[in-house]
Amino acid sequence: MVAPTPADILDNILRVAIDNRASDIHFEPEREGFGVRFRIDGILHPIDTLNTEIQEQVISRIKILSQMDIVEHRLPKDGHFEFPYNNTLYNIRVSTMPELYGENIVFRIHGIHEVLPKIEEIGFEPEQLILIKALIKSPSGMILVTGPTGSGKTDLIYSILTDLSSEEKNIITLEDPVEFQLKSIRQTSISEDQGLTFAAAMRSVLRQDPDVIMLGEIRDGETALLAIQASLSGILLFSTFHTFDLPALINRLVEMNVARSIVAQSIRGVISVRLVRKICDKCKEEIAPTKEQQAFLPPELVNAKFYHGRGCDTCKNLGYFDRIGIFEILEVDEEIRAKIFDSAPSSVVLELLKKKNIMNLRTAGFEKAKRGITTIDEVLRVVGYLK
Repeated sequence: MVAPTPADILDNILRVAIDNRASDIHFEPEREGFGVRFRIDGILHPIDTLNTEIQEQVISRIKILSQMDIVEHRLPKDGHFEFPYNNTLYNIRVSTMPELYGENIVFRIHGIHEVLPKIEEIGFEPEQLILIKALIKSPSGMILVTGPTGSGKTDLIYSILTDLSSEEKNIITLEDPVEFQLKSIRQTSISEDQGLTFAAAMRSVLRQDPDVIMLGEIRDGETALLAIQASLSGILLFSTFHTFDLPALINRLVEMNVARSIVAQSIRGVISVRLVRKICDKCKEEIAPTKEQQAFLPPELVNAKFYHGRGCDTCKNLGYFDRIGIFEILEVDEEIRAKIFDSAPSSVVLELLKKKNIMNLRTAGFEKAKRGITTIDEVLRVVGYLK
């Protein structure tokens, strides 16, 4: 029997990953072997351990596909390649990092022509959907989407842009890199190695007569100022930010030398997003919350019935299948704008937001748990146990 080649091994791993809906593949060198893990619905699962004898050959194959220098082992590298499977073309983003037993490699998998869910399908609660539909119809201003890496920020903005897309609007995106190809929307990949930074691209895109701009990420003060200037000049701008609440976002922009008065004028809304795993429909069953779970529930839900997945072949005995978003939407109104302008302390801003009774991530998560979409434990895993 002919031994599989490194190309065969890599192709098989990719096919199995795609069949199992993995978003990422981790190749992890250890003393005993070359481990492989898949991230499925946000959770890493051990899949296989390859022989160390094949490790360097597989890594070389990955580097050749990604157009990396195969003799460079000491520096981190980024690349990508395309992988056709089941009549779909997948873009595989590759990141390498030198570690103790070799190079750690992570793949991010994207179907190039995947169908994006509509804004009505990604998880907004009914009252939130009304608010988001109104917010994204703002003629100008900046709408920021916040959350940690892998929380669904880009997918949310893509769904919003698809909803806004029309023959009457010129919508342009600046991304690092372009993750999905959107019809009738002009998309540009940032290439910092070639001098095309977010700031440089922003200066050019303003001369392209845009109505809507999607800026992949605000990373520095120059980009922040350009984004705010665009939003104040009649353009609706969307971007992402790695912060977790409005006061932290304001402080971060101020640290980038953006005046509070300008921040107050430009921001129309802030959307926080997380992804929770959905209960598998094939093995869902009703349960009562435990005493430990009740301690984290609001009083009106303590005696409610909830659900979980007992595990089956469909969900690989995990009890979960696929993910859905939970959201917190903050419209920056005149009252909040005044607090930002007056440099109110974070505690004062947070107290004002509390009085406004905005549906937060925790409440949105428990709403989905009550309806049998996710579990109490999954909501707590994602939003934390501290109230």
